[in-house]
Amino acid sequence: MKKNTQITNLSIESAGLPKDPKLVIAEYIWNGFDAKATEVDIAIDSNELGYINSISISDNGEGIVFDTLPYSFGNFLDSVKKNSIKRSSYTRGKKGKGRFSFSLFATRAIWNTIVKEEGELKTYRIQIDRDSKEQYDVSESTLVENQQTGTRVRLEGVFGLNSSHLESQEFIDFMAQEFGWFLYLNRDLGHTIRINGAPLRYDHLIQETDLLSWTLYSPEGDSSYTFQVNYIRWNQQIGDRYYYYLRNSEKREVAKVLSSFNNNAIDFHHSVYVTSNFFDAFEQEDISVSTDINLFTGKEKQVVYRNLLAELRDFLDRKQKKYVRENAVAVKLAELEKKGFLPNYGQTEKDRKRKETLLALVQEIYIIDPRIFFGVKTDLIRTYLGFLDLLLQTEKSAEILPILEKAIPLSDKERSRIKQILILPDNLDKGAI
Repeated sequence: MKKNTQITNLSIESAGLPKDPKLVIAEYIWNGFDAKATEVDIAIDSNELGYINSISISDNGEGIVFDTLPYSFGNFLDSVKKNSIKRSSYTRGKKGKGRFSFSLFATRAIWNTIVKEEGELKTYRIQIDRDSKEQYDVSESTLVENQQTGTRVRLEGVFGLNSSHLESQEFIDFMAQEFGWFLYLNRDLGHTIRINGAPLRYDHLIQETDLLSWTLYSPEGDSSYTFQVNYIRWNQQIGDRYYYYLRNSEKREVAKVLSSFNNNAIDFHHSVYVTSNFFDAFEQEDISVSTDINLFTGKEKQVVYRNLLAELRDFLDRKQKKYVRENAVAVKLAELEKKGFLPNYGQTEKDRKRKETLLALVQEIYIIDPRIFFGVKTDLIRTYLGFLDLLLQTEKSAEILPILEKAIPLSDKERSRIKQILILPDNLDKGAI
């Protein structure tokens, strides 16, 4: 049965569909996880010459409910998923572009879905052709027994794409980058992606891990909660922003909260997974999308939650500073010198010491806050460094520390290290310079 959509073929083509086949396939994988799948299989049917007959993406999710077709297939830039107000890793697509993205490299997409409705298993087929995306064809639904719910989308008439592209290390690395954080989040729930039968691995993207346990107490001290905190630093950018993922005792995510380290100043790619029965009492209707603060209605739990976030920020701050000190700062200093941002120095011993002192000071400042050079015009960077160099040559060098303290918060250790660079006495009281 042919059904018309509320769109035109031209409107779809001009709406910003993915331009990369990897992104198209990722869209269909996310659709499976959106439907509560735990397993997604990609099957590439090709011959010895690399010609692709078809690409299939299958999942064991809940299937596509027949009554939702006018919304999920009949409207473009619209989706039933967009009504989800909760920030969650389990709902990714919200504009409905994914179902049309096949047209980048295939002439037709056919969905075969099995869904449970009113206690009965039903199956039906949906088809969209590349040249007439303003229509979709739907078969009559029929009853089935002893089968699992799920959906398989088969992309036929593949053009401009060779099987070597989808079997390359680049494709595998992209999928690991896009989904590794999600598979790790749901590692205890059996979430898996398979490509031609081989499970997608992502452990090669993990650069550093840390696992620890915290116990936080209620304001009155009469109850306590244990939190398992799993920190991961990835060696490249991942397919999500940087979050604290909050999981309940069943190891399922109940919410995600942006970490305070989402700037692009450095390549500090991280995820923090927090598991506790504390989140079993999570009440979705109480979440504040704008602030992520009001996860709980009770005052006691709100206090514990705020204390948890404070501990997480402090923990991640230490991890970032460790990463910057061990990895990023040397790169930044070399960049400043290579691009000619440093003042001009001669070959004398005095100039050598001037340069060493300036670089040591810039290193400490960059470790404390790596955003210091991010988004700043090059002329301003030269000016800042020039002024610092001038101050270091005069008796006014002692005034650098109080100026810094007004701009960025310093710990006692950080203040002590800067004083040593400026050759200031350690017993100097804060603010007395």
